[in-house]
Amino acid sequence: MKVKSFVTALLLMLTTFSCSKYDDSEIWDYVKGMNNRLTALEEKCKDMNTNITSLQTIVAAFENGDYITNVAPVMRNGIQIGYTITFLKSAPITIYNGNDGTDGNDGYTPVMGVKKDADGLYYWTVDGEWLITAEGDKVRASGIDGQDGSNGTDGTNGDNGITPLLKIENEYWYVSYDEGTSWQMLGKATGDKGTDGASLFSSVEVVANEVIFILSDGTSFSIPLKNSTVEDVHKAVDLGLPSGTLWATCNVGADSPEEYGFYFAWGETQPKDEYSWTNYLWAGGQIPIGGGTYTASVTKYCFNYGYINGFTDNKAELEPVNDAATVYWGEDWQMPSKEQCEELVNNSYTETDLRAYNKVLCLRVTSKINGNIIILPASGQRQASSLLTEYNMYWSRSLNTDDSRSACIMEFSSGSDYFVYTNMTRSVGLPVRPVRKQ
Repeated sequence: MKVKSFVTALLLMLTTFSCSKYDDSEIWDYVKGMNNRLTALEEKCKDMNTNITSLQTIVAAFENGDYITNVAPVMRNGIQIGYTITFLKSAPITIYNGNDGTDGNDGYTPVMGVKKDADGLYYWTVDGEWLITAEGDKVRASGIDGQDGSNGTDGTNGDNGITPLLKIENEYWYVSYDEGTSWQMLGKATGDKGTDGASLFSSVEVVANEVIFILSDGTSFSIPLKNSTVEDVHKAVDLGLPSGTLWATCNVGADSPEEYGFYFAWGETQPKDEYSWTNYLWAGGQIPIGGGTYTASVTKYCFNYGYINGFTDNKAELEPVNDAATVYWGEDWQMPSKEQCEELVNNSYTETDLRAYNKVLCLRVTSKINGNIIILPASGQRQASSLLTEYNMYWSRSLNTDDSRSACIMEFSSGSDYFVYTNMTRSVGLPVRPVRKQ
């Protein structure tokens, strides 16, 4: 950001007087105070962008019938600064409190919000007015459902909502609705005294069996709160395995055993539209492999070959913060290890067969010990923006310790039934089937 550019000019002015007896203490106090306010504004900008993303998740959860499983305070230096909201299906979100500006009124903070239009969809607003593109269109906050296929053709995908992005540059607020490709100026971020402004959220209220989110413009969303645990919806199945591992009935992001659910790159906890090294969270630079060719490297979970500049952290399993099962379903759940995958398809304990459930090809795993069953849908994998259905794979939480650019998976297909494979590139999108211990 360039919000501190004016400070340089002030310092040059101070240099002019440095050889005189001029008392510059007031100017230094002014510079220090303004610098502190600008730093606070930059921090606020980050919090506002987090709140904007969180609001979009709330709108989607509201429209899709999701519900909240937990509301936890976020603390900083012993002070509550917001909330972490955990949903059953949607990704967890963080909401930061806002403080009304009390130290001046020359600065400006945009107030983002959403409002339902006549078409029944939610659109973004700024300062109570529709956020309008350069072409004159309103910016949609909620998505549009896709159309069902007919006569043997695939249906069309629904359109996603757009997430606005705020920044401060040259002391002005800007908003982008195309992921930072272009920006619109909103107003001056700093004045002689500046202002902290108001939060996107006015309040978060937990009332009986619901959580009410009230926006600064008065718009509110009410989402059910169910204090029952995730296990009430996604059961843990005891297959009588020697390790005591319980396997979930559904994938993360699914409501029934045959649903695919969400796809994740290994070590990431957010689904996305495209899966490649160019947008992988833990992708590093290029490393030479000889002959003038290069290959990708990783910056976390670096156990052996595949890291850059000799860095290694010797982490061979995902930490809870990077485990999609733990992030979505809570600390009792995690992605299975390579050993747990191998145990699941060990013919000493289970038998497997492929069959259709609700017209979806699935792997049925039946316990030879107690007869209990789990169903794993043949959900394929996502590479770039494509879904490849000829491959049916599930992530484990275990790194491939021979090459840190890949992780261990469980794979099955109609030709090979099943096996555990240890060399799948970490950037592809695969589903997750959680496990827990008894």
